[in-house]
Amino acid sequence: MAAATGPAEVLGEAVASTDPTQVQETIVTRLLDQYAEERGIKPEPAEIDALLGKMRRDMAASGLATEPDLTPEETAEVDAMQREMARAIIRQWKINKALHERYGGRIIYQQLGPEPLDAYRQLLRQREADSAFAIRDSALEASFWRYFTDDSMHDFMAPGGADETRAFKIPPWEQQP
Repeated sequence: MAAATGPAEVLGEAVASTDPTQVQETIVTRLLDQYAEERGIKPEPAEIDALLGKMRRDMAASGLATEPDLTPEETAEVDAMQREMARAIIRQWKINKALHERYGGRIIYQQLGPEPLDAYRQLLRQREADSAFAIRDSALEASFWRYFTDDSMHDFMAPGGADETRAFKIPPWEQQP
């Protein structure tokens, strides 16, 4: 098998982009996908249904319910998009929970839920040492690691505080408004 070429590689495949955001997204996504696959992390249908119900109740309470004049096809399309969004949120929460349980560390606030920043960094350092990914361009490498090492970029949950305590204790589909 030929070696992957390009400014970076992940799991034996070249990452051809030189855009720092794209390189980071590609590497992290592939490694988290592998992590989830190896550990059987996936959302269950009942979890998806529960989160969808919560999202729809929250939307209705905010006056943002689905438009009543949608065609059946449009309604099905909206439902499919909502199901995919719920699936992605649940899967990411479960990955983040598993990473935090394994590595611990500080948790940051993110739009779609808590993110175990220190656990991400530890996993990535481990996977880099295992040659699961490599970044050959020093500027791309510095940019890649900045997100995981520059604390000024993040809003951390208070250690031992209520948010940190419940971050991975109560799944988003079970949380009350």
